[in-house]
Amino acid sequence: MKHIYLALIASFLLFNSVAQSVARFDELNLAPESYWNGSDLSGSFKSADFTFYNSHNKDWGSWSGFAYSNMTDIITAGYGNQYSAIAGSGNAGSANYAVCFPSAEVKLAASGKVSGFYVTNSTYAYLSMARGDAFSKKFGGETGNDPDFFKLTIGSPIPRYPECNHWN
Repeated sequence: MKHIYLALIASFLLFNSVAQSVARFDELNLAPESYWNGSDLSGSFKSADFTFYNSHNKDWGSWSGFAYSNMTDIITAGYGNQYSAIAGSGNAGSANYAVCFPSAEVKLAASGKVSGFYVTNSTYAYLSMARGDAFSKKFGGETGNDPDFFKLTIGSPIPRYPECNHWN
């Protein structure tokens, strides 16, 4: 059984805390059909009561964590289209949305819990799974019977140094 692990590129469209603080991302300034991926090395961005963390490597031109985008290309396959959501927009027609790659951290300004959010695939991930590409086969294979999955895991962070027994 061959499992395909694409880089986790999910577009987070809405976060909602107990206090009903909603991160819509539309207050973030972007030129049309553009994105922010942390190339300014700021390390994060905020929307409502949420801070979305980002890491950018100038030497490699790569990033991880969260970015935000208003890209609408649902046609073009490939890594170059990593900032477009397959839905073509944010939730309920919102222009901007957040993009996650491959793991990311979000913090609430105050204590509370996230009561919901909307998620979709990036155009890159969706078309790679639907058609296959240079990095992976089409989900289901030629016959459609190959077992495949795309897993999104959401949870509290695991402490970097969990409590353990100390001995002398």
